[in-house]
Amino acid sequence: MRGRQLEIAVSAPVTVRFKSPAGPATLSVTEVGPNKVEYTVKSGNGRSQGGAGGPGQGCVTVLRDHGSSNVCGRLGTARPAAQPDAVVIQMTAGADGTAILHIVS
Repeated sequence: MRGRQLEIAVSAPVTVRFKSPAGPATLSVTEVGPNKVEYTVKSGNGRSQGGAGGPGQGCVTVLRDHGSSNVCGRLGTARPAAQPDAVVIQMTAGADGTAILHIVS
C-alpha cells in the first residue's frame, strides 16, 4: 500500500489487512458505537491498541519498521499526512456510531 490512502466508514467490528514497513499487518476494529471506537493493530512482532470515546475523539497510530507510536484524544478534521517509511492509521469516532478509518502510506 505504498503511496496510497484508504478511507473506510466502519459501523461494526471488522478486520483490515495491509502491508506495513515491518511486513503484513492487521487492524482489528473491536468496538464501534456512538462517539466510541476501539481497535488493535498487529504488525511484525508488535501490537498497538487504541480507543477513544466522546465527540471528536479518536486515535492515530504510526507503524514503522522497528516499532509504533499511538496517541488518542481530540482529533481535528484534517486527514493524516503520509510519513516517510511509515504507515499512519487514524480512527475517528462518530456521533452516529460510525467511525472513519484512514490508512495512509
